[in-house]
Amino acid sequence: MKPLLIKGSRLIDPSQDLDTVGDLLIEDGKIKAVGNNLNFPYAEIIDGRGLILCPSFVDVHVHFRDPGQTYKEDIESGSKCAVAGGFTTVVCMPNTQPAIDSPEVAQYVIQRAREVGLCEVLPAGALTKGRQGKELTDFFALKNAGCVALTDDGSPLMDSRLMEKALRLARQLGLLVMNHCEDDGLARGHINEGYVSSLLGIAHRSPSAEDVLVARDCILSYHTKGRIHIQHLSSKLSVEIIRFFKEKSAPISCEVNPYHLLFEEDELLKSGANAKVNPPLRREEDIQALLEGIKDRTIDCIATDHAPHAKKEKGLLESAMPGMIGLQTALPMALELVRRGIINLKRMVELLSINPARFLGLERGIKVGAPANLVLFNPDQEWVLNEETNLSKSQNTPLWGKTLKGRVVMTIKDGKIVYKSGA
Repeated sequence: MKPLLIKGSRLIDPSQDLDTVGDLLIEDGKIKAVGNNLNFPYAEIIDGRGLILCPSFVDVHVHFRDPGQTYKEDIESGSKCAVAGGFTTVVCMPNTQPAIDSPEVAQYVIQRAREVGLCEVLPAGALTKGRQGKELTDFFALKNAGCVALTDDGSPLMDSRLMEKALRLARQLGLLVMNHCEDDGLARGHINEGYVSSLLGIAHRSPSAEDVLVARDCILSYHTKGRIHIQHLSSKLSVEIIRFFKEKSAPISCEVNPYHLLFEEDELLKSGANAKVNPPLRREEDIQALLEGIKDRTIDCIATDHAPHAKKEKGLLESAMPGMIGLQTALPMALELVRRGIINLKRMVELLSINPARFLGLERGIKVGAPANLVLFNPDQEWVLNEETNLSKSQNTPLWGKTLKGRVVMTIKDGKIVYKSGA
């Protein structure tokens, strides 16, 4: 690969408390030098003036629908979305057809991503066989096949005895357990319990469905010392529960999706089924609690839960499949938090890159000798998500056709340019 020299960009790396203007040289897939007025013969010069250069993003929660539902997304189209959003590593959820509950399916995902060659796609193995919640999978075999976490995402593990056993086994193997925390007995409706559900007369999903399972998993993590990662946090009380157990040093981490930070439940009245997600969009008080959790570090990372669905699956609100696409819109949505003064750029990079990388044992940072996994972006560039710019096979998002502010200019993986805007 030809050496790359990025000149005059704003370098941000919260792992080193770095925020400065300078140059960065990449050679042989690694960061060769960081400084001012750098020169290097034969390097490709990239003008970074007015742009921000930081460690590339890591998403611990995506759905690429491959194998089994590739009409919605596949590993190639999902990888294209990822690098266009600044992500060079994603963790693919196991609710595929068949589920990622065997080494063979896990290896298929890894091998297909290598063939595509754009970003690292790491599979999360199913927690239980067939994601049925009845019998644990072979954790050891899944880890050896390349799975970096275990979850039945989309289907919460309701059996507390099995979850306790899973946490103990995963702790022995150094695996992360993730859980979709919505109690099946309570989460039987379609949207949040509140004004909109009353107005539309649609069955609701109470926040207590989330709170009950978050509390259980935190208690089990506290007692077993097994690592638990709470997926797509959305409820005020759940934030408070996690904060309480973190103060007791329980090995808990959690993620929040951008749309739970920026969309209230009344987005359903504007965007219809494209705003239907599980857990559902909540009230203003929940959003404020999530934002406070972002600020005080109760919440560890931002994850997109990129969930593509075909148009036919996003019809009537009550029958529509839940989920939104989100890889290409994560950066502009996170930058909105910066513009509102909720977080600064260093905290944003920590939430999108440094923290999720740490969960997975990956190296991220702007330092000499580190792998050159980087994203260069313009925080002020406006663009529209439409047929021309969207790289997903699906279009299910309230942001379709909207003007967004903040765009990835270039994504670099192991020293190779894997995405360039306009290319």
